[in-house]
Amino acid sequence: MIYSDVSCNVKNTLKKLINLDFDKIIKSDYFALITITRYGRILIDGDINYSNVDSSVLAKLLQGKRKELYILEEGKIYSFNENGKKLDIIVVPLRMQDNYKVFSICCSLDKDYTERDLSIMKFVTKVTYENVLLDNEVIKERNYLQNLFDSVDSFVIGIDIDGKITSANRGTFGMFGLEPDKIVGRSYSDFITEENNIKIQNTIAKVINKNKSYSGKEEIFSNLNHEKIYVNLTISPINNNKEEVVGVVIIGRDVTKQKIYEREIEQIKQFALLGELAAGLAHDIKNPLMSIRGCARILEKKLSKDYKCKEFIEPIIYEVDRIDEKIKQMLSYSFITQEELYSLLDINEVLEKCFNVVSFHKESKYINIERKFSKNLPLIRGNNVQLQQAFINILFNAVQAIEVEGTIYIESHNVEKEKKVLVIISDDGKGISDDEMNRIFKPFYSTKGSGTGLGLSIVKRVIEKCGGQIIVNSKLDEGTEFKVYLPY
Repeated sequence: MIYSDVSCNVKNTLKKLINLDFDKIIKSDYFALITITRYGRILIDGDINYSNVDSSVLAKLLQGKRKELYILEEGKIYSFNENGKKLDIIVVPLRMQDNYKVFSICCSLDKDYTERDLSIMKFVTKVTYENVLLDNEVIKERNYLQNLFDSVDSFVIGIDIDGKITSANRGTFGMFGLEPDKIVGRSYSDFITEENNIKIQNTIAKVINKNKSYSGKEEIFSNLNHEKIYVNLTISPINNNKEEVVGVVIIGRDVTKQKIYEREIEQIKQFALLGELAAGLAHDIKNPLMSIRGCARILEKKLSKDYKCKEFIEPIIYEVDRIDEKIKQMLSYSFITQEELYSLLDINEVLEKCFNVVSFHKESKYINIERKFSKNLPLIRGNNVQLQQAFINILFNAVQAIEVEGTIYIESHNVEKEKKVLVIISDDGKGISDDEMNRIFKPFYSTKGSGTGLGLSIVKRVIEKCGGQIIVNSKLDEGTEFKVYLPY
């Protein structure tokens, strides 16, 4: 074909004619759709050859009538006698464009076509062709709706009364990694946890019984990587023409990023509150505490021989020092929000200093600290004091996670593809529960009764100020691993 049959009009028209047994409606040995260009070129677009008719001979015969055919508006019967062989041809114009014209033709080797045959030919082929065009419009409309269906960010799933998936859009792949054609025909319960299944099953039952939509509740699902995602669900009934419920449509929107943003905003609010609180503590509590401590020291010296008094003075000094340490932690956290001096740092030197500090504060436990530092790492940009504080906090958490004895590993690597230095601090301690994992970076949250809950929130803040990222993996009774990525 010189003009490509992009919508398969020729193919589908011929297919419909075959299904109609066209050769029995009009006695024919050959049927074809042809194109004649404005310059007289004849092309056979597609044909049905019932009796091995030589299409090249047919094209040659029609070539002699090309000028007449090009201006033909109604159908016409042509009779040829080529080398003693008779050939009757009915030609019916189907479609005209600026540069070409499309015709339907049928041929008979032994039948003389009549005007009745011509009328039938015109009617059958035109109706068939119009049906093909109508089918194509339906297909285009269906494809358009499917594209709309697939372009929605949310996942959309149709489910029948028995819980079988009847349709699904591309959103199911984007959110869960599930190909739509792989899940249609299967039960929706095959793809969700038992806990989610019970919740959704109950909700679907309510929607079907009440014939009313359900909207707005967030559910937690797991994606293909077993990561938790928050999904805002809407479940609506599907009704037939009798207003009977025949299924439901579930629309789910991934709101995980929104939840993360909300938590970050909440943290920022807490950071601001903490800054104000820390400044007040420095003035209103820290200074009076130093006075109390100073007085206690004087009393301790003057009453050094009075062991009974000394017994009461020592706890005063100890508790004052403990409160002072907590205030320092809070103050150091508020300082992180201010502008700090940054410089190029060798991460191995930073980690070595942290190792030296933690080595003397292992709380009388049998803890082995192993180091594995990659050599010649690129320098990273950061605040030396703050980064030491961040890594010391992680290491102290590792020490506290080990109850009696265990091992802490400190590693450094170069992630060249991402242009980042990777620091891994891991332990074989008691691990962190899933519930705690969601809150460990939140200010004021602590699993230790005596803690302020600022240690890991300080760590996260320091790392992010360096343009880095911190990732935690943990299993109960197996241990915890902190991965810190810092750009260079």
